[in-house]
Amino acid sequence: MKVHTAIVATLLASTIVAAPASAATVVVNTVSGLPSASTWGTIPGENTGGGTATVSTTAPRSGNGSLEMTGDRTRTQLGIQYAGARTDLGALSAVTGLTFDWRIAADSTNPYNTDYTPALRLLIQDGSARKELIWEGAYNGTYGNTLRDTWYSSSVNDKFYITGGDVNAGQTIAQWAAQLTGATVSGFSVGVGSGATTGYHAFADNVTFITNSGSTTYNFEAATGAVPEPATWALMILGMGAVGFAMRRRNTTTTTTVAYAA
Repeated sequence: MKVHTAIVATLLASTIVAAPASAATVVVNTVSGLPSASTWGTIPGENTGGGTATVSTTAPRSGNGSLEMTGDRTRTQLGIQYAGARTDLGALSAVTGLTFDWRIAADSTNPYNTDYTPALRLLIQDGSARKELIWEGAYNGTYGNTLRDTWYSSSVNDKFYITGGDVNAGQTIAQWAAQLTGATVSGFSVGVGSGATTGYHAFADNVTFITNSGSTTYNFEAATGAVPEPATWALMILGMGAVGFAMRRRNTTTTTTVAYAA
């Protein structure tokens, strides 16, 4: 009984302090079909270079999987940016960051640079104009500073350039939000740019959308049919009961984890 008490105490303490009050994690098991405001997918006509993107266990990041991208021009996204089906994820003015983890495979080739990274995009609607704020490693000091088969993370201080603008005049998401008043967010995507050719191979995970009210991290994980042992379930239930009691006593909000298959 002393062992169980110690474990529950550890679960209780780690749950309360593990993450900010308004942080949430969404587990994404598959990428297929059309994206929406709550599911990841692809837009017909976007993956025109023959590239592929799938959730796999080839290079796990936070758990057993990540998003594996091969070939030219892949685009996997949450939300739709096209008239008639456009999603609205809120005002750009409330957005403070968009980050992700990325990794270049050892066997990856492309005509640009050995350190050519996947791209992260924030899809916005500015009046009647569709625009994108685009993160690429080339404009954030990654060239000459990365290793193959190694995970890296972007930050809220990284620069994004805007479609139609000077790629060397990037700004942070927060800076763009302060300038593009009235703009709204339609979605965000991760993928590979045109011209990467069929030899390109990279991974992405933990796409995190950050606003004034909190953050949501999309963690790509391979689906698993494993079922916890009865003793594990009992311990989990006991631990969650203890956490619930502590939350009522301390009025503390903890991390919310939502799992679904897109």
